[in-house]
Amino acid sequence: MSAEADPDLGSKQVLVDTLRNLAHYALRKTRRDAEALGVTPACFTVAALTESFSAGGIPSTAALVERARQGALELSFRWSASGPLQASFELSVEPRGDLKVRLLWLALPEKVPISPRVGVVDGRKPLQEAVTELLRVREGGRLESYPPPR
Repeated sequence: MSAEADPDLGSKQVLVDTLRNLAHYALRKTRRDAEALGVTPACFTVAALTESFSAGGIPSTAALVERARQGALELSFRWSASGPLQASFELSVEPRGDLKVRLLWLALPEKVPISPRVGVVDGRKPLQEAVTELLRVREGGRLESYPPPR
């Protein structure tokens, strides 16, 4: 898919990279092998994000941000590594306009709770810390990552 075919491609890639970063971090915290579970750039792609949505495909990032402004929006992302895997994320807009992306749970083959919002799943408690990242929302709903801390 070229940038001419989808002018929103860069923003979608920023979102996919954020989803991968959050899943990778949670797997490290739970002492799981991110590579073996396919939490890699090769599996976390814009195409995988598009396939995770219903037949209509992923809306523009501007549309996602607008829906998140109306109330928290849950997004499921599916990828394939050693089998079909899934993660659930919550998108919400912060008062200053940033898009907050929170990892809720991972289905690895078992379902692993990450956010306290999900509660205990099969006797497993979620992480004590929030697994979130903020993205800058620019004009037209374009997404940008904040620079890493120095």
